[in-house]
Amino acid sequence: MAYKILIIDLENENTKVEYVEDEISNSYLGGLGLSYYYLSQNPKTNPFMVFTSAIISYPNPICKYIIMAKDESGNITYGTLGGNFSYYLKTNSYDALVLLGKAREKKEIFIDDEVFINNFEKSDNLSFSALRKKYGKDISSIYISKSATKGDELSRLRVDEYQGISRGLANILLAKNVVSINVKKNNLREIKTPQIYEENPNRNCPGCLLGCLEKRRDKKENIFSTSERNSISENQKLEEIKKILDAYGIDIFALSKTIEFAYENLNHIYKFKNLQAENLDTICKNIVEDKREEIYKDLAKGRNFLAEKYAIKTTKKKAKNKNPNIDIIDSAGLCLFAVNPKDLSNISQTINKLSGKNYSEDDLEYLINEIEKIKSSLK
Repeated sequence: MAYKILIIDLENENTKVEYVEDEISNSYLGGLGLSYYYLSQNPKTNPFMVFTSAIISYPNPICKYIIMAKDESGNITYGTLGGNFSYYLKTNSYDALVLLGKAREKKEIFIDDEVFINNFEKSDNLSFSALRKKYGKDISSIYISKSATKGDELSRLRVDEYQGISRGLANILLAKNVVSINVKKNNLREIKTPQIYEENPNRNCPGCLLGCLEKRRDKKENIFSTSERNSISENQKLEEIKKILDAYGIDIFALSKTIEFAYENLNHIYKFKNLQAENLDTICKNIVEDKREEIYKDLAKGRNFLAEKYAIKTTKKKAKNKNPNIDIIDSAGLCLFAVNPKDLSNISQTINKLSGKNYSEDDLEYLINEIEKIKSSLK
């Protein structure tokens, strides 16, 4: 079955379908590789794209997908996400989604066999619960955070209820006058799940066919983390703060580090009493409210921004070179935790086990070189 791309022309509100031949889709694996391939074939466009794996289709936490976009200045950015969106798109018989042009007014996209481009009312609430109420429970949604609606640089692209990604993708989607993309779970394509289920003590996600390669460490705590040491009311307050920050589009862990940095180095400016729940609530309200003071807005820009602005010397770790094998993992749609990113042999074995195909290490090295070539040609 050929890889199928749904193209939506926002300006003229029409759609078409393009196909990628098996030889190409199998070579690029999907995701990251085919995203770059599409850009190389359409260099004069500024698309917002969702590309799924070409070789893994079934619903489980392994299957990741790429969101990639090119802004009006020609800058390309992307992020990797998991969840239901990839699978729901495939149940509608599409493997990828491309938005071209710009809508004339703010719109929402709804895919349920047909494609509907709906007006966005200012009164509409941009939350997953509101989108489910509007489009049905069996949907997966990509939508902008509240900060994006205000044109804020802190904006984040939200996916369903629990995930988010920044890197300017929300701003690019909003620049196309689109605030949400919603896909309903359908049954237009038969999707078969392989008969694999390993007894793996490292399994973290229900429904995962493989489980993690190694035992994952618990997520690091931060100043917004609830604790047994806190009172019930303090923990409730922290949960409320996290919901506000998450909806607004702020990375909670990064903000935590920045506030701690400001408390330690810049409290002659910020004058924080302490970093307990009530005071954190005040700090965060100053960040997200419309009439916030500029210095509080700076907190959300990150610790490095503050250090540079106020000329505070910090010890910077040297950036490590990105492992090119990650590009293969992103293209194939693999969960990073289910495979050894440093071992091409392990990656090829994992891909073959999940896809029923027969990729060699040479095939994967070829893909790395092809992606690097395309990246260079697009700069």
